[in-house]
Parts: sequence; structure tokens; C-alpha cells
Amino acid sequence: MTKQVSGTIMLHLEDGSKRFLVHEIGKEKEFARTDTKAENTVLASFLNFLKATLHINVNNIRLVELTNTQSHGASLPLYVFEMTSEEATELPEGFAWESPDSVRKILGTIEIEGVPLFE
Repeated sequence: MTKQVSGTIMLHLEDGSKRFLVHEIGKEKEFARTDTKAENTVLASFLNFLKATLHINVNNIRLVELTNTQSHGASLPLYVFEMTSEEATELPEGFAWESPDSVRKILGTIEIEGVPLFE
């Protein structure tokens, strides 16, 4: 089985509110995820995914949290990054900036081994 890594980006808007990067699959939402590459670290695999698939300049994001989750019995690292709205790019189809309520729903569907703190 291929090992995967997941993550989100907390986008700080000018009005002080926050939005989070999510992957939309039909009506379902989940954190963005990708397969890890043997030649990369887990973090590098996710950063490469952000660059190649979502066209995010990884120099404009900051890692704020790392926790471990369980998905279908397998360990799934969850990285949380942050960035300001001035640095945001248009996301490809299937990805969106969602409200904190959407993220709470996603968090309710996964088993977390340590709670991420979203400041």
C-alpha cells in the first residue's frame, strides 16, 4: 500500500477571518492528500504536491502544525500551513478555500492522535 500524506493551508484574510484549503470530491470534503515519494521526505512530498498540483508558492507558506491522523487504519501525517490572502492563488478544480466550519466537519470524520491548534 502506498503511504500518503495530507495537509491544509490556513489562509488569513484581510478582515481577520480564516479559510482552509480542502479537497472536494463530489459533495464530500477532505484535506488535500498525496502519495509520498521514496526519494523525498514526507514533508517534501506534500510541498511538491502543493507546488505541482495547486501552484502554490511554498516560499509563501509557513508550517504551523504537524499531527498524525488515522485513515482506514493507516497512519496519515497532517501538515497545517498558513499564508496571507495576498499570497493566495486561484485553486484548480476540486480544491477550495473553505470556512472553519467545513474543517470542523472534516476533523470529525478522522481519528487524530494529537489535536492541531489553529491560532
